[in-house]
Amino acid sequence: MKYIVLGLLFFSLSHAVGFTELRYSDAFGKTKKLSGDISFSKYGVKIDYTDANKSIIYNDGELEIYDNKNLIELDAYQAQKMGAFLDILILLHSNDKRQISENFEISNNNSIEILLPKDEIKEYLKKIELKRDKSEFAFIKLFFNNNDTIEIKIDDETN
Repeated sequence: MKYIVLGLLFFSLSHAVGFTELRYSDAFGKTKKLSGDISFSKYGVKIDYTDANKSIIYNDGELEIYDNKNLIELDAYQAQKMGAFLDILILLHSNDKRQISENFEISNNNSIEILLPKDEIKEYLKKIELKRDKSEFAFIKLFFNNNDTIEIKIDDETN
């Protein structure tokens, strides 16, 4: 818990940006649209889904999820998968090319980076499509092995 409190201090100093997320569930054949704000620290990410009144705080391996300000308990498997997904977002946001290339094979298709996972990431993730605006990512789409997708588009702050 103390790590989350420290993480919140770091997040309060970081810049939050708006985003839109589309989650496609192959099992249900449905897409869910969410929006909110996301901010990154060196070892964490904070996501506030404004339209769903839900928050995810992940800092230095510690995960907390709130729904209507109530803490949600995840089983170990769910927490591990969520942590892995958030670790990938943090890594991609950091733009640490050495660490990214250790975990992914990288190719380019026009302005889109195609990342193919290596090692254990391949167990649940097929590929990632990533578009950057300068060094920050502007768009990311994750393709999971169960045919689900998550697409995140950072809102254009000039609008």
